[in-house]
Parts: sequence; C-alpha cells; structure tokens
Amino acid sequence: MEDLYCEIVTPEKVIYDEPVGLVTVPGDKGQFTLLKNHAPIISVLTEGQIRVIGKTGREEFFNCISGVLECENNKVTILIHKEA
Repeated sequence: MEDLYCEIVTPEKVIYDEPVGLVTVPGDKGQFTLLKNHAPIISVLTEGQIRVIGKTGREEFFNCISGVLECENNKVTILIHKEA
C-alpha cells in the first residue's frame, strides 16, 4: 500500500519532502491532522506550527505564518510563508 507523502514548500525552496506517518497543521477553522488515506482536502493555513512525524518516528516542526494545503491520493502538498 502507498505511504502518506508530504512536501512542504516556501517561496525560497522545498524544506521537507519525505514519506510520513502523520501531518498536523493549523487550519483556518482549527488544527487538524492528516493520516494515510485521508479524504481529499484543500485548506487555508493560519499562523502556527506544522508538525510532521516521519516514517521513522522522528518529529519535526515548521513555523507557518500563512499557507495553503492540498491532500489527494496520499500526497500532502503544503505551500507556506514562514518567518525568516
């Protein structure tokens, strides 16, 4: 079965591009988590932290000022503006 895959992109570069166990994001209607086989979704992101737990269990955090998320077919693409 296909893994959940996450790509996080800023205007400058790709800052994360790996398979993951889960992704938690600050959505405009509240924080939510995406797991494998999540229903397709597009969401606006607000200021907060993106939490990613990789397939190895390693937890990483990325600060987000604003952004957009799309999830479809076990691929999460996150476009964010972050502090310098």
